[in-house]
Amino acid sequence: MKAMVYTRYGPPEVVQLQEVNLPTVKTNDVRIKIRATTVNRTDCGFRSANYFISRFFSGLLKPKINILGCEFAGEIESVGRDVSNFKPGDRVFGYDDTRFGGHGEYKVMAASGALATIPEGMEYTVAAALTEGSHYALGNIRAARIKQGDTVMVYGATGAIGSAAVQLLKHFGAYVVAVSNTKNVGLVASLGADEVIDYQTQNFTETTHRFNFIFDAVGKRSFRQCKPLLKSKGIYISTELGKNSENIGLA
Repeated sequence: MKAMVYTRYGPPEVVQLQEVNLPTVKTNDVRIKIRATTVNRTDCGFRSANYFISRFFSGLLKPKINILGCEFAGEIESVGRDVSNFKPGDRVFGYDDTRFGGHGEYKVMAASGALATIPEGMEYTVAAALTEGSHYALGNIRAARIKQGDTVMVYGATGAIGSAAVQLLKHFGAYVVAVSNTKNVGLVASLGADEVIDYQTQNFTETTHRFNFIFDAVGKRSFRQCKPLLKSKGIYISTELGKNSENIGLA
């Protein structure tokens, strides 16, 4: 099969189209014919390894996994003998940042992994782009132990992670104050945010709200800036390390 392969860390040019062996299906696996995939921040982070800490997962000197692509959509091509929840021909989408493999014509993953059937009428290209942002958003919301009635700020509410976070937080019953730029105020409101702060015309730190959880979904702020806005025992989470990596020591 054809796949986009990288064998060393570096810029996008290290990824090359190559012929590789078809991945083997084990007893609890499914093999998926990929119809659509994405190139997202997780793929780019593993490919560049600019954050050295990522190499403890991907390989210290060179990548252990050579085909990236953590979100995808396609059809079940074959299943292992112990798989009962999927069958050949099923239209599926999923997320896999352990094996990756979405940048090949076929990928294999455990049938018990983050894999689901595509809703009727949804195109592969739409389904493939749903999972990475939602994966990170849900993980951080669960870490913050959000409950109904909590007040939450989402900074960067129009990216993949932030837009998913707004919708998930509303699902869990939170009061959501979202921060975005001017052109996306209407979009963020349509996602369900209770209030939208336009950071191009307002200073978000001047809000009178105090928050149970501040989620910086683009990593542009810091714990130092956001701490005064937190309630007692409030939680701050950022998707990045912050300026001079200050979030490691302060958050």
